[in-house]
Amino acid sequence: MSRATRICVALVTATVIALAGSASAAVGDITTFVDPAGNVSQPEDITLGPDGAYWFTNFVNGRIGRITPAGEIATFTDPAGNVDSPVGITTGPDGALWFTSSANKRIGRITTGGTITTFTDPAGNVDGPFEVTTGSDGNLWFTSGFNSRVGRITTAGAITTFTDPAGNLNRPFGITDGPDGNVWFTDFRSNVVGFITPAGEITTFTDPAGNLDVLGEITTGPDGALWFTSTNTNRIGRATVDGAITTFADPANQVDAPLGITAGPDGNLWFSSMNNARIGRITPAGEITTFADPTGNVALPRGITSGPGTDVWFASTNSNRIGRIATTGPAPAPPVPAAPVAAAPRFTG
Repeated sequence: MSRATRICVALVTATVIALAGSASAAVGDITTFVDPAGNVSQPEDITLGPDGAYWFTNFVNGRIGRITPAGEIATFTDPAGNVDSPVGITTGPDGALWFTSSANKRIGRITTGGTITTFTDPAGNVDGPFEVTTGSDGNLWFTSGFNSRVGRITTAGAITTFTDPAGNLNRPFGITDGPDGNVWFTDFRSNVVGFITPAGEITTFTDPAGNLDVLGEITTGPDGALWFTSTNTNRIGRATVDGAITTFADPANQVDAPLGITAGPDGNLWFSSMNNARIGRITPAGEITTFADPTGNVALPRGITSGPGTDVWFASTNSNRIGRIATTGPAPAPPVPAAPVAAAPRFTG
């Protein structure tokens, strides 16, 4: 069986499990999972792996975690001890998972079997790597927040970093592959949205309305635009590929410090609302609905991702859980306001 066939089989299997697990769920129904071994510690980001499982970073204990669609969790450590405060994670073009190790300025790679390798930049130009994505050029791209750079790493581990000649980068954070062949990013200090070409040329855009403050993650939406979170203004933003920015607020005021965002399987965008422990949905037209976990097992949700089936998965940082929310099904009951959680975005420096 070829590797491509094995991946296809894994994804089909995951889809069947996901559909079976959420067939009777209503839109917005949340389920959370804990690690019986106790090795999940402040999960940060999450992504769908090539094996049909979801992979996530653990900020505090430096482990990389894996959860199956059925909720079975395993975590992996680096025997070399070179993973420290991992943040972002994505599936690479080589069939492995790639992640950032923020505190020791490394980029990491983990196979689906759990073998970890990390890479440093010989030029010393990586500092505070945050989020990471796979670009259309077949490389991995990441934000290097503490020295205002965007980095590129090949699957062989060769690192190059780029600065903005215009000086508009201060703390680049979120990053995603765009629909235009470029890689798009957010900057949470300069409050710009920008892109970098495969050749390393950077362009940034601001919001003329001034509605952006402490930008979070970014993703490509079903409408071909870039969607992102504005944490301190409690807004969800949309940027066209030519840089026109629009932001949306929740009339119900149930969005509080949004961070992660992903394109959902239902044609909408889904996001985490950290400080009130909600998961939100925004349509391409800008209509927002949020959902709370009645069991109270969601606390400071951060990273969020889609996968096969009809669910969206997220990391619940302060409850050390991985969560799943149904995106389709019967209409939910009217939302009940959740009590605020005393918390703030981690990266405010």
